[in-house]
Amino acid sequence: MRITFLTKGMKAGEGRKSFPYFFPLFPFLLFLCFCLFPIISPAQKPDRADLSLFDRLAEEATLLNKRGKFDQVISLLEPHKGNPRNDSALFFNELGIAYRNKSKLDESIQAYRRALSLDPENPVVMKNLADAHFLRKDYSKTVDLCQQALKSNPRFHQVRSTLGLAYYRLGKFPEALEEFEAVLKLNPQDEQARKFREAIRKKLQNQKK
Repeated sequence: MRITFLTKGMKAGEGRKSFPYFFPLFPFLLFLCFCLFPIISPAQKPDRADLSLFDRLAEEATLLNKRGKFDQVISLLEPHKGNPRNDSALFFNELGIAYRNKSKLDESIQAYRRALSLDPENPVVMKNLADAHFLRKDYSKTVDLCQQALKSNPRFHQVRSTLGLAYYRLGKFPEALEEFEAVLKLNPQDEQARKFREAIRKKLQNQKK
């Protein structure tokens, strides 16, 4: 690699003329490299071997879920879900996602609950569990779970969207309107929230007549 230094009066591309100035600066540059790029010992390098079997399975399941391979995820994870050594919240979250997408809502809820017992403050798992209860039309439970998730992450607009839908199904239109307005503040491009906001405004206006 050619290293050039442009001094006053030199034009770009005059690297050959400046090359001799490199040698007096070599010790300084070597020292600078050691400061900016410290040597990393093998012990400091991230090692996937440190991951448990269950975490590795969960990573594989994550990729499969993203590709819509839900049956494969269930086949991959189910043999290990009863293992008492399985303490991977991600494992059970991914299993819950696969169950939910196969309309196995009871199994999905069980998997999410197991994930939440391993990672009680995880708002993503809470949101997924809330979605499963919403699909079962258990709207009160959906509200409770969404409110818990928002305590961990108040700006989680997907949770607020689910909460708004649950309030809407319960006929709590002012509360639903508040949530959809919050969603649009966080994510102005959310068309579903915009449609529900307008529909609720019309309902509330009709109630006043």
